[in-house]
Amino acid sequence: MLTSRFGFGYGLGYSACKEASALVTLGHTVTVVHCYSSPEIAHFFDPQITRVYLPMKRIPLVGFLLYFFTLKKFFRKKLDLRTFEIIYIQSLEFGLLDLSRVETPVFYYARSTMRGLQHALHNEGEKKSSLANIIQVILVALERRCMRYSKIIFVKSSQMAHEVSNFYGIPTNKIAVITGGVDEKDFQRQSYASCTEFKRKFKIPLNVPLVLYAGRIVPQKGLSYLIEASLELFPEKQFVVAIAGAEVDVSYSAKVKRRVKKSDYPTRFYFLGHVDQREMSFVFNAADCLVTPSVYEPFGMVNLQAAFLNKYIITTDVTGSVELLANYKRIRIVHARSSSAIKLALRQVLSETNNIGQEVFDFQGFSWLDAAKKLTQFFGGEFEGTRKKGS
Repeated sequence: MLTSRFGFGYGLGYSACKEASALVTLGHTVTVVHCYSSPEIAHFFDPQITRVYLPMKRIPLVGFLLYFFTLKKFFRKKLDLRTFEIIYIQSLEFGLLDLSRVETPVFYYARSTMRGLQHALHNEGEKKSSLANIIQVILVALERRCMRYSKIIFVKSSQMAHEVSNFYGIPTNKIAVITGGVDEKDFQRQSYASCTEFKRKFKIPLNVPLVLYAGRIVPQKGLSYLIEASLELFPEKQFVVAIAGAEVDVSYSAKVKRRVKKSDYPTRFYFLGHVDQREMSFVFNAADCLVTPSVYEPFGMVNLQAAFLNKYIITTDVTGSVELLANYKRIRIVHARSSSAIKLALRQVLSETNNIGQEVFDFQGFSWLDAAKKLTQFFGGEFEGTRKKGS
């Protein structure tokens, strides 16, 4: 498995870790090469997984291009790709490899696409620098390489399958939809006392409905629309908003915080920053409603996690995971880029929170082990008749 992050964050790194562990459970030997390290990775340690940290210099464009030489040297001298039955690429950085010469079968996971993201940001009116435009061209080229030399491209929603096909001309028979899983150990219903302790840690009021935003603070996640909706609704509804996510886009985060600070209700917003994955269960349990106001969201794993815990969800019609939650009664799907639509949904949800009963949502088939089994079905004959040396 070649991935940028491993065991870090709520999206790619967390999913990579869970998939790798599930593949090991199925009897495969897994080696993970990753290029972003974090102290959080220690919490996902699995002695059965070989982890290789191959750092990338964090210098705009230059650091990325230098990674080509790092990869080339590493795979020539220390890790021979020919010793593996499967190469599973999860990050376009590894498109820097000379994939045309790799004889081992390659599979690629497209969490999103650079073209799809760029299209969404363009519609948001986000301007990019000349350097950013150059980087965009390079990333699209690498993404195209990963797709071109892969036997199968994995995506997590049919929406993402259409995006890969439309933006890159990939035939549909080369794309497989495999959703992520929900880990029952990571997301358990917590006691009232535990939720109270969590709220006190962040000085969040105890007896006020809590609306949660969980995700990176970047333009495509649409946080600004939730903030506008909340500001419009505060005069008539008593609630607070918790924002759990790293400030990845510094300028966007600053703009969002300025809007909050200049409003009449700055004390009703709680910026929690990045929350350790081990504590996310407490965050979800403490919340009355999750809002994912994304303008671009190929899947949206947090929606599944919230539904697993029987929470109200407000999400947008561009979110890939809504296709899995069509029968979930506590989801409200609104138009993307509409603070007024979020406001109306919030008003409805906040009026219903006192009448929450237990809803049993069928999550059969949504475990990480189920996801890994589906992966290996596509890996197929690559394992047959060979010694399982790697994955």
